[in-house]
Parts: sequence; structure tokens; C-alpha cells
Amino acid sequence: MRVELAGITKHFGSTRALDCVDLTVGNGELVALLGPSGSGKTSLLRIIGGLEQPTGGRVLFDGEDATGLTPAERGIGFVFQHYALFRHMSVFDNVAFGLRVRKRSDRPAGAAIKQRVGELLDLVQLSGLGGRLPSQISGGQRQRVALARALAVAPKLLLLDEPFGALDAAVRHDLRAWLGELHAQLGLTTLFVTHDQAEAFELGHRVAILRDGRIEQIGAPDEIYEAPRNPFVMEFVGRANRLSCTIRNGRIRATAGWELAGGPDPMLPDGAATAYVRPDDVVIHHAAARLGAAAQIRHRAALGNRVRLVIERDGEVIEAEISRYEVPDGLLAGSSARVSFRRFHIFTDQHLPARSARRAVRLEVV
Repeated sequence: MRVELAGITKHFGSTRALDCVDLTVGNGELVALLGPSGSGKTSLLRIIGGLEQPTGGRVLFDGEDATGLTPAERGIGFVFQHYALFRHMSVFDNVAFGLRVRKRSDRPAGAAIKQRVGELLDLVQLSGLGGRLPSQISGGQRQRVALARALAVAPKLLLLDEPFGALDAAVRHDLRAWLGELHAQLGLTTLFVTHDQAEAFELGHRVAILRDGRIEQIGAPDEIYEAPRNPFVMEFVGRANRLSCTIRNGRIRATAGWELAGGPDPMLPDGAATAYVRPDDVVIHHAAARLGAAAQIRHRAALGNRVRLVIERDGEVIEAEISRYEVPDGLLAGSSARVSFRRFHIFTDQHLPARSARRAVRLEVV
């Protein structure tokens, strides 16, 4: 199913939860909706599923207006964070529920239901557990039951709302890898709401970043990370150091004296700006090297194969996270070093329309 959202707006009283959202999800695509709490992710998902009606705009499925359809008429499967399983029903009966409550004319025969449920339990790797109650299986297994129940009705669209939020980190990691494999096998159009960046970037063919009811940026995971459209996306996706800068005649000068390489850019207006550097784009050199700017190592922490460094220059503090094999010999807390950057992003203050307070210019130094 191809999903199109055209100008979706949603108000809850005086609160605007969604503000003229446009989004297209292609047939068989998995799109992750990522954003902080209150950004509108779940409201958008519920409108697509028919659990909420928009204040304005339209929902289209394969080009047909579905805005007024009920959830049952939309042919959608839902999976929620807290499973929503019937505690008094067995795993088998939970999965079969959506088939058994169909109108008599649409309801499969008992043998067909048994076969379908058995196939789904095989698919979600729960064969042999059909007779157990939800309380007798693990949290990860319960979420697989919820997914099997959603798939039982052969939906054209699958909606997942924080499906791993109630699980511990190890189970989440394993389950999202499994879900990615399952989606590749089924090819079912899927929208996935999460606040977890790792989940969004691992599972999503594309990721939509939401804030205050608007989509700030949508694109492939690499595109979002490598080319953030504005400071919010830059800071929300991964960690980033902020460096105060000034621009004059297209040249960038860091206030604390960090070296920001690159020739003059006539597109950069004079004035204040902010440079952003990812911790893994920070390069550490020996204090005697001729590269980079002189700085002090304030803290060093070992993170397995990685080392995290807190670095200071002229009162401005940044973080670096580098391979332990790239750390100069003898570099400890209190040591002097020189620091350069592989690449950075510049965002300059601009007088722009109210919907965008800044203009982003990205410079890469490789």
C-alpha cells in the first residue's frame, strides 16, 4: 500500500499537535518516525490508522481518500508498546482473535484459522508456545505475539508505536534485528514510531524527524546524519560539539581559536554563527605536531575499543570519541595535544520566514 498524507493538521483544544504535515510512504517501504516526546509522532500514526481524525488534511491509500474510513475499513495492523494482549487468552487465541471476530460472511473456517495461526507462530519463531498464556512467556515473546496478531488479518499496512519501549536493551537489540529481517521477507508497508535513534536508523529505509508537529527533515539514515538540515536535527541525531564562530568575508573564525579549515565561501553572510563537530570527527595529534590547535585533555575514559576525551581550549570544552588505536602515546588527562576536525557543519543566523529561523550551510573538510 502507498500512503500519502496531505496537509495533516491536528488540534487538541488549543494545542496544535500536528501542523500541515505532508508525507509519502512508498509501497513496501519502512519509514521511521523519530522525535522527542510531544513532537506529534504518535498522533500522526493514530491518524493514519483511523484512531484519530485530523482537524485538517487528507489521508490517502493508493491514491484513494481514506480519511473518513474506520480502522477496520482501512486494512491496517497495529502493534503497540504494551502488547495489548488478552491476559486470559492463550497465545494461539490472541493471534486468532482478529480472524474470529470478523463478520460471519468474512470469517475463515476453523481449520483455516488454525492453519493461519500456526503459520504466523512459525513466522515469529513461537512454534510450540500457542497453548501458553501471555504471563507464561517473556516480554520479547509477547511482542512477537502482538506482531503475529497484527499480521493475522493480512493487513496492507503495518503501524508500530514504540513496539520495543517496554523491553530491556538486550532484548530490544535482538528483536529489532529480527523485525528488520521479517520486514525484508514480507515487504509490508510499515510506519514505525520510536524515540530511539538506533532503532530508527537500523530499521528505517527513511527516517522522518519531527518537532512541534512538523517534519523537520526526512531522508535515508545516512543522509539525515551526514547532512542535517538545521541545528535541531544536528543536535537531535547523534552527539555534536558546538563551537561559537564569527564569519567575515566568507571566512570562518572560531571564537576559541579552533582551526576550521576551508576556503572562503561567498554564500556565508558576515556575523555570528555556530559550528558543529561530531565527536568522531575530532582528530587528536601529539602536542609537538604542526596540525590543528593547541588544547588540554581534561578527562579520558575507556569505552572498550573507543576512548572518550574531554578537551578544552580557551574555556571552550568539546568531546572526542576515537578508536583507542588513534590515541597518541602517553595521552592522559592533563596532557597537552593538538586538535583538528575532519569535517564540520556551519549554521548562520538569518532573517528568514517564521517557519525557519536559521539557514544551514555545510562544509566538509576531508
